[in-house]
Amino acid sequence: MFNFFFQGGVLFMSFVMLTGLSAITWSLLTLIKFIKVGFVTKRHLDAILFLGSLSFFLGLLGQGIGLSGALSAIQSFPSVSPAAVAGGLRVSMIPPLTGAILFSIAGIFWITLRYLNARKQEA
Repeated sequence: MFNFFFQGGVLFMSFVMLTGLSAITWSLLTLIKFIKVGFVTKRHLDAILFLGSLSFFLGLLGQGIGLSGALSAIQSFPSVSPAAVAGGLRVSMIPPLTGAILFSIAGIFWITLRYLNARKQEA
């Protein structure tokens, strides 16, 4: 796991992990609040979705910047092996996939909490 973190680029992977783990932490805190109080506000739910989607967006941004740098390097060396290009594409997919996984986990929390909140308010 740490190998993927360093391969994906420490700067963007740090931001992706920070926002994704913040979304999951906020989800757990919102779940605890729901259990104690019995409802959560729309702002709490929106924060989960915002942080999760920010994690995914930062992963895409990291991929774009990394691919731009890689393509500049490829342009300066005319004979680059296809295996090196394929390896670079594989590495460039690490930040957006990490962001997508964290966004999916936050999304599951968001859907569950929204459903429980709506069901509790109907009762």
